[in-house]
Amino acid sequence: MKNIMPVLLAGLLSACNSATDPDVKRHFINDDQPHPLVVLLGGSEGGNTLAKPHFHSLLDSFHKHGMSVATLAYFGTPGTPSRQISLSLDDIATRISKLADDPRINSNCIAVYGFSKGAELALLLAAHFEHINHAVAVMPSHVSWNAVKTVSSQPGWQLEQTPLPYVNAPLISWSMQKGLVTGTYTPAFKSALDNADTETLHAARIPVEKTNGPVLLVSAKQDEIWPSHAMANNIIDSLEQASFAYSYDHIELPGGHYSFNRETQAQVNQFLTNTLVKQCQ
Repeated sequence: MKNIMPVLLAGLLSACNSATDPDVKRHFINDDQPHPLVVLLGGSEGGNTLAKPHFHSLLDSFHKHGMSVATLAYFGTPGTPSRQISLSLDDIATRISKLADDPRINSNCIAVYGFSKGAELALLLAAHFEHINHAVAVMPSHVSWNAVKTVSSQPGWQLEQTPLPYVNAPLISWSMQKGLVTGTYTPAFKSALDNADTETLHAARIPVEKTNGPVLLVSAKQDEIWPSHAMANNIIDSLEQASFAYSYDHIELPGGHYSFNRETQAQVNQFLTNTLVKQCQ
């Protein structure tokens, strides 16, 4: 597991081609009982990377804790948009609802579990749709960003047919292009946050405090892709200021963007066992 976990956190500028992957993979428990559903969302590599055979052991780990799981592509597969531009949160939430309609699923207990760009998506979904009542965000963001892999600035998401405001970290910039050489893109995202005005930051902020259930964040103190640790702390501050009614936690990893490992996954599974399996009815 340790050898494959870094692949889960493909960087925001990954060029992985997953066009032949399925739009969704269901890995449900078949015991004639409804179980909670965990929906996995990959990063900016697109496609449905987590549906690949070498992630089967990861999917099985949820079954051991009484959770069914599905991996969901949101762009880059035959049945999804080719690029991450103005992706409809409503459409993605509807697809999750349809997964939960399966009699093997307890539709009252749905968690979204995203990695990197997928963490941004997971927090947006949980904040805006009541039927999604748990969120796990690995290497998260507290704001919406521009669409990935686009030369011109484009919104990444839309809600009710309206593009969401975003902070722009342009692909064609000295700090971003420098990252292609150094492998470090965090300065580009820090600069974008520092240069954004207060109105932009407020408009782009993900209202995580509106989530209808527990929230778990996992960040890296030496994140080389984007400042996940600082952004996760920003989310925690928002939850504290809002006197968030549900449980929340922040796992702070000492390494970089790809430091998520077997031990961290065990912590995530324990959090979901306590909040999704044991408490959600």
